[in-house]
Amino acid sequence: MSEQPANVTDNARSKRPDRNFDDLASRFARTIYATPRGRLRLKALRQDFADLGINVQGATVLDIGGGQGQFSLELAQQGAEVSLCDISAEMLKLAQDQFAAANLSASIRQCSLQESDATFPGEFDVVLNHAVLEWLEDPFAALPLLAAKVKSGGCLSLMFYNLHGHQWRQLMNGRTAEPESSNPRLRDEGNAPQHPLDPQAVTEQLEALGFTLERWRGIRCVWDHMHQKIRDRIGEADVFAADLEFGLEEPYRQLGRYVHFMLRKR
Repeated sequence: MSEQPANVTDNARSKRPDRNFDDLASRFARTIYATPRGRLRLKALRQDFADLGINVQGATVLDIGGGQGQFSLELAQQGAEVSLCDISAEMLKLAQDQFAAANLSASIRQCSLQESDATFPGEFDVVLNHAVLEWLEDPFAALPLLAAKVKSGGCLSLMFYNLHGHQWRQLMNGRTAEPESSNPRLRDEGNAPQHPLDPQAVTEQLEALGFTLERWRGIRCVWDHMHQKIRDRIGEADVFAADLEFGLEEPYRQLGRYVHFMLRKR
């Protein structure tokens, strides 16, 4: 993301490393993946794979930046052969525990996105990259690396932090002067995504890399913009249903906190 505190120079920001979540692994397990936000994310992914008829039985799946491996574990339960990497050793420990608890095997290695080709050579039927790009200092440079890992006819499941949803949320929070920025404290602590991405720009680059966009979904396009009291009153199931429905429709999907793209390599 392009936000920076006022006391950080462009030169200092350019040297900021890609984010490693060793220090936040257990917190993420509690505050994201075990919360409605995490459940909604997984529901959206399941629906997109199901609607597009992605059959992973016997398929090779590479989860780059897979963290705790929540979704790739589900694909392994469906018969996929899963390889997973992340730069966070603490995240990978959680992933190993989850696969072991499910009595499933996976090739789990510690490496960055940039090192994933050397760690897992060759191409895969399905490549997952979820909520990773926005934490990289040069997210667009990662797209050709992801593209190279997908077989011809294979799928790329790409989720990233949405520029439009981020800006709208900042405006609704009163940050009218700099809606593209984030909370400076969170930025300093490394808890705010660094580079929200414009979905149109991502689409254009991936199409140039040989992909066809088969689904564009906004995730948390309803949830994030509904008052907590209203969410509590109508219930999680109804909010989820609305989010899943309107997340596939214009203009609502443009306001999702995250975008999920399903792409097919030509």
